[in-house]
Amino acid sequence: MQNALAAFKFLVLGDRFSGRQLNAERVGSGTPYFPLVGLTIGVSLAILNRVLEPYLESEILGVVLVTFLIFMTRAAHLAGTEKTFALSTNSKTAADRPVGIYGLLAILLIILFKIRSIEVIGEMRGLSLVLAPVFARWSLVIFLYRSTSASDESARCVAENVRAWHLMIATAITLAIFLVGTTALWIGLCVSLFALLSRAYLRWRSVDLSCYHFDALVELGETLSFALFASL
Repeated sequence: MQNALAAFKFLVLGDRFSGRQLNAERVGSGTPYFPLVGLTIGVSLAILNRVLEPYLESEILGVVLVTFLIFMTRAAHLAGTEKTFALSTNSKTAADRPVGIYGLLAILLIILFKIRSIEVIGEMRGLSLVLAPVFARWSLVIFLYRSTSASDESARCVAENVRAWHLMIATAITLAIFLVGTTALWIGLCVSLFALLSRAYLRWRSVDLSCYHFDALVELGETLSFALFASL
């Protein structure tokens, strides 16, 4: 139960580590619960969509849903995404980077893609709202498994505590959730491949992982899921 609570705090409440190694260990051990945390977020979004859909135009509803999603996670994933892209330049310190312009652009594009995708999805909107957070957090488990090049102590501790059976359980839970149609199956496959390719790319670039990379993967995984639901 403590592992599940740690996973919930890390992914939903935006709780981060304050030098306590035990917290990071519990988050790593709690990775089987990541898809369930995503399911909690997704069901909340679907309920809000069901309540507001009769009263709001799809353009406004998309903004409301994405805003609710940001507030649910305390914008922690967006903040991590901004730091990931801002530090992806050659600058080594925050003072050297160009006013975080790359990070700002990444956040703007992610929010715009999410809003526009949710707006045009149509009849599958409720299903996409449930599944996209699940796919994104499942992809994080895939990304974490056997990720070793982490200079951040907390990130390394999380990755080292992810076992093969954690990945198997998380995958089994996700399969049970997204086996609702061929479209969902293909989207889940695409998001999982994205996680694997991202890990391979970062290894190729010899990038030391941090918790910011975890946040970026969640945001990009959600965005990719929504975009695919809108396109397929």
